[in-house]
Formats: sequence, C-alpha cells, structure tokens
Amino acid sequence: MSPLTNTVQLKKDVPGSSLDEARSTPPALEVSSVSKSFTHRRRETHVLDQVSLTVEPQEFVSIVGPSGCGKSTLFHIIGGLTLPDAGTVSMDGVPVTGQRGKISYMPQQPALFPWRSTLDNVLLGAELQGAPQAEAREAARHWLAKVGLGGFERAYPHMLSGGMQQRAAFLRAMLAPQELMLLDEPFSALDALTREQMQRWLLELWEENRRSVLFITHNIEEALLLSSRIYVFSGRPGSVLHTVDVPFPRPRRDEITDAPEFLQLKRQLSLWMREEQAKSL
Repeated sequence: MSPLTNTVQLKKDVPGSSLDEARSTPPALEVSSVSKSFTHRRRETHVLDQVSLTVEPQEFVSIVGPSGCGKSTLFHIIGGLTLPDAGTVSMDGVPVTGQRGKISYMPQQPALFPWRSTLDNVLLGAELQGAPQAEAREAARHWLAKVGLGGFERAYPHMLSGGMQQRAAFLRAMLAPQELMLLDEPFSALDALTREQMQRWLLELWEENRRSVLFITHNIEEALLLSSRIYVFSGRPGSVLHTVDVPFPRPRRDEITDAPEFLQLKRQLSLWMREEQAKSL
C-alpha cells in the first residue's frame, strides 16, 4: 500500500507489536467529527470542520497544515479548555470531552516559571498531580542528567539557553503522569541549528520513553523524521485532507532524510501545503 493515500491502515511502530494487538487496545486519543466556530462582534468564524483523528498507544503522530487552520484550537479542545460545537474526544476508550487534566502539554514557548529552578520547573506537572515528591525528584534528576541538564538543577530559566529551556519544558511535560503529550510547535522559536539538534534529541528521547504524542509543526521534514503518521489539514476551516503513514523503520537516523522515498514524501506534502496556502491568497 502506498503511503500517499487519503485513508491509511494504521501501523504500529512498536517493536514486537502487531496490528491485531493495536486494534484490541483503545486509542490513546480519538477525536471524532469535531467542529468549532467562534463569534466576534456578530461575525462567525468557522475554525474546525468535522475533524477526526487517532493516536494509538506509544505512537508519535503529527499534524501539519497552513497557519490559521485551527490546529491550536484543536489542542485546546483536546485539553478541555474549549468545548467543541460538535464531536467528541475520547482517551483510552473513555469520553473526556471538556475535561481538563487529562493531557500533558508543551507550548511553542518554554513557559518556565522564572522564580522556579530548573528542577522545580520540571517537577511542576508531577507536583500538581500530587505525585510522591521523593520519587518525582529522583526521576527528574535522572532525566535532567540524560538530556544534558545535569548540574543545572538549581539554575533559573534566564541562566539557560533557548535549547536548554526547551529541554526542561519537554521534561516537565514528559514527567507529568498523563500518558498523552500534546506538543504545539515546540521548536518554532529556535534557530535552524538548534532546531535540528532538538529534533534529534527529541527523537532519541521518544525512542527510549515511548509516550503517546500528538505534535503540531509547520516543518514537513520534522514531521516525517519524528512521526509514525501525519495528518495534513486544510486551510480554515481546518479538516483532515490526507493521512500519511510514514513507512520508515525505527530507530531513525539522520541519513533517512536523504533517502529517495523520504524526499518523495516531503515533495508531496509540500505540494499539498502550497495548494492550501494558495487558496487563502
């Protein structure tokens, strides 16, 4: 089956798993026919139109689409901050529409509290969920050392580089007890070299940790490198135009970006994105 199809059979990337096993386990996230409009000064803006998608357990899924297509609004709906006009959100087979505290979240900016040390910022999610402090601190120190932040536990955000702040923000999301992570363009503010380093770092860390992730990005190469599956959104109102099963085996290495099949997929996704951008001009 070609990866460039509108409807793609889901594949698991987890070693030793099978499609039958994936089907027997409810999705970590299932968004079903979600629509949303906003009204401002009596003018209605239709933002999302019948969006449906899934994230399987331990799967890394990305959303790409033109600016303003409702990707961040969808995250707010999944996180329970905004109610949809229609449709439902379920996690592990349980309806959670409008419920908060079900996901861990990393925004575009690190959003670290300036009065908290690196360690205390990383511990915030676990702290809010009432996790045992001694165990949480031990886990946080372990992961800080693994991501190159050992020795910076007592440093404050202004003492860290942009990449170091992003690592701390990601660890805060990862160490929160919720299984599902939503990452909203976490590398968009970084320079090209730091972004490439962070992509490699995130890929390696996810390979080891295997959380369920829904990732928003405008960077097609980034989506192909990181993801098991990519949802391509239309322009506003956002809807799912294409679902792309990424065929490359894991673990993935940097050289995969030079492979002919990778470049073919990148060109196809770029074409779809350009077509959608042109419609808004």
